[in-house]
Amino acid sequence: MGNGDFFIYCYAAEMLRDGNDIYTRTFLNGFHYYYSLSFALLLKPFLTLPFYGVKMGWLIINLTAYFHLFYLAITSKYVRALTVSRQKMMTVLLFLSSFRVLYDNIHTSQITLVLLWLSVYGTMCSIRGQAVKGGLLLAIGVNIKLLPLVIIPYLVYRGYFKAVLVCLFGVIALLVLPGLFIGMDYNFFLLARWWELVNPAGTQHVLDTDERSFHGLTTLLSTLLVEKVPDVYALPLKRNIADVSIDTLSKIIGLVRLTLVAFTLYFLRWTPFKKASGSKTLFEMSYLLMVVPLIFPHQQAYGFIFMAPAMGCILWVLLKHSTTRHSFVFVKWCYGLVFLLFSLKILLGEFNHYYEHYKILTYGAILLIPLLVWAYRQEVLLPQTKSSD
Repeated sequence: MGNGDFFIYCYAAEMLRDGNDIYTRTFLNGFHYYYSLSFALLLKPFLTLPFYGVKMGWLIINLTAYFHLFYLAITSKYVRALTVSRQKMMTVLLFLSSFRVLYDNIHTSQITLVLLWLSVYGTMCSIRGQAVKGGLLLAIGVNIKLLPLVIIPYLVYRGYFKAVLVCLFGVIALLVLPGLFIGMDYNFFLLARWWELVNPAGTQHVLDTDERSFHGLTTLLSTLLVEKVPDVYALPLKRNIADVSIDTLSKIIGLVRLTLVAFTLYFLRWTPFKKASGSKTLFEMSYLLMVVPLIFPHQQAYGFIFMAPAMGCILWVLLKHSTTRHSFVFVKWCYGLVFLLFSLKILLGEFNHYYEHYKILTYGAILLIPLLVWAYRQEVLLPQTKSSD
């Protein structure tokens, strides 16, 4: 019966009946509604039902999305090529690695699991030639929350133009559709308020430390580069290494975001409008998804479920190669460190206020990037070099 984010979704949907500004208004202890009008309207028919039953159904939907993705991963031809014992090990390790962020999604009754499913499955359908289905799934995800937006440039780069057009048409349609029910003027008024709230370039997203549980690069850089940030839950322990102006911080955040986005080309290589094949697609998609909680503001721990595909790729490469080479042993230790940084809240939750203060989850996510690069080199770049020789 706990409120959680699902309560905010329902409360915002109910407020639409009275013509309120659901994006300026805050809920519970100062939380905003960051999602679309279409999503709020979709929830309205369920508001007359008992909250307990509706919330239970909501959690089941999210768990179904997660386990469908999990099933797709462990039954893929790449994992099936492993020995049976290593397939089982892959299943256990991937589940344990993502358990903390899975728990956070269920505990807060979030929608991020559904967004990840829409992103991954929508892209899979687009790549397999099901452009309409894939494009519509991605459109729903982008409309609900902007996180899956990173997939659209990727599909353009890889030449899936039909899926992109379907997605863009779907996004526009879902933005306009609520106007048929609440009136176009009210609809466009709320859309303007929504954009003011979620615009990543907004000044309110520079010092992204309003809540102790925030993570991501904007939050980490704010705590490292500004001495006094608006964090009422901050511990009396030093964590900044500099004290720069807000303008300088904004430029640094923008540069770091641009660097992470540009680094996508390392995985894509310079082959625009050419379809990728084999495991290369897995690494491309995994990197795109893993940067989402890093570059977008207002990210909490549940958003880091977008790291799960990258974790799967790294584990798959480690289990595929039976070797005691120093590089593999070193990567295993590094991955173990990532696991700890992600899971300490579960393993030693008594000290969670320290983990949140120092944003250790974000450090674990950053460490995953070089590990994914290493796995990509082992699986994609080195075999291509050998074959060309």
